[in-house]
Formats: sequence, structure tokens, C-alpha cells
Amino acid sequence: MAGPHQFWLNGHLVPADGPQLNARDRGFTLGDGLFETIRVRAGRPVALDRHLARLFRGLELVHIASPWMVTALAAAVAETLAANALADAVVRLTVSRGVPRQRGLVIDPAAIPTVAITAEPFDAYPSELYARGLRLVTSRLRRDASSPLTQVKSLSRLDLVLARHEATLAGADEAILWNTAGHLTGATAANLFLVTGGGLVTPDLDSGALAGVTRAIVLETLAPSLGLPFEARPIAPPELESAGEVFLTSALLGVMPATFLDGRPLGAGRPGALTERLLRVLEAQNA
Repeated sequence: MAGPHQFWLNGHLVPADGPQLNARDRGFTLGDGLFETIRVRAGRPVALDRHLARLFRGLELVHIASPWMVTALAAAVAETLAANALADAVVRLTVSRGVPRQRGLVIDPAAIPTVAITAEPFDAYPSELYARGLRLVTSRLRRDASSPLTQVKSLSRLDLVLARHEATLAGADEAILWNTAGHLTGATAANLFLVTGGGLVTPDLDSGALAGVTRAIVLETLAPSLGLPFEARPIAPPELESAGEVFLTSALLGVMPATFLDGRPLGAGRPGALTERLLRVLEAQNA
């Protein structure tokens, strides 16, 4: 599959095979920045307004002032898609703190943030994966729910990289993480939902769960439209294994069933009826 031809960098389209990043950029040296991953269907970035709103909330939290307004970034996304002739794609929007005047951890208020947008063809997850569901493992790593970084899509994601590697070494698809208090936070790159008592339960933000875009769509739109009760709260370990169904959500996965944890079946060990219904409704909404 051909890769992208051009990237958008600080207001200009640049060749994808040329040099783009200053080696002193804090996004590279310190992981000092944020990103969004956005699904594009038929040329339309799905939930772009939600992604940009979360990005700007995060930028305020980590004290990075974007040199571009929301409307300008939305236009830049469209420009990048058009430059690469992409209709079904995944867009990555990255904002770093930029190049400082001197090295070290101290924030340089004069540094101009680096903003980069890439767009690549989206390789859809195989239908067989949705039919069998994900195999999960419990990561040995723990998330600090008190850290503000749990609330943003930070470039520094090494703990999640290592947790996903645990899953790979175990022959699984994804890893589930707990926080230091012993409550669920979610997966390495997705939010977690349990189906129990005819309703939905998901880890709350105070437990260290990310405010996922698809998570919000499920809670604010899909569940109410289907008359499903839901709650976001701390979830203890036994609740995961006793749930009737388990699924993950993300911008790229949509709604993905999870059927095994550490080699033991979750629910009936196959995708549940409510999970499949939510997937169909979400797909229809995004079509």
C-alpha cells in the first residue's frame, strides 16, 4: 500500500520523504506534546469537533498555546487529506512544545509549538476479529490515576507501549491496566466497557480512564438512544470477570468485543448481543 505523499507541518505541506523535524524539538526529546488519532470515512473526519475540543483542553492543561485556531486545524486536516487523495484514512494530529532555546525540563515560553498532520490509508480491522473478539491480558504495570497525564493523549506513552508488548509476548491482542488503587482504567489504546445488569459500566475519569471520543459517543448518544442505563465509576477486579459482556472502544476500533482475559472467557467467551448491537448502531451513525 502506498504511503502518504505529503505531510502538513506548521502551515505548509511538505514532502513525506523529506526532513521535517528539528532534532531538538521537545516532542522528540521529552515526549512533550499531545496528539489525536482521527478516523476518516468517505473523506469525512469522524467526530473531528470532539477530537479538536479534547486536544485544546489538553493543550491548556499542559500549558501549550497552539499557534493555530480550531477552524484552521480543521481546514489543515482537509488540506492534508486532499493532498494525499485519501477518502478512507487515519489522520494523526500532533502538537509538541517545539524547539527550546536551551536544553532541560524548564518550559521555554518563547518556544513556538510544532504542529504536524499526517494522513495515511486506513487498514480496517478484519471482520474475523470482531467475530471472535479480542484476547486480553492483565498488565503488570499500574497507572497513576492522580496524574493529569491520564486525561490527555500525551506523546509520552512508554508505559502503554510496554503494556501492549506484554500482550504481544503473551499472544494476546490487548492489555488491560489497573490503577495504583486497584481499579480498572482501560486498555492501552482503548476505553473499556462492561455489560452488567442490562446496562453499561465504564471506568470513571477519576480512576485514570481517558476521556475517549468514542467512549463519550457511547455514553452520550448510543446508550440513551437504545434506552440503556449506564454509569462511570470505579470498577473492582471481580466485576470484570463476572460481566455478561466486555467491549473496548476507540476512534479506530469503534466498538470491539473482548472475549478472553488471561486465557479465561469473559462472559460466554464470544461477542455478546448488546455489544454487536452497539457496533451496528455506531457503524450506521458513522456511515
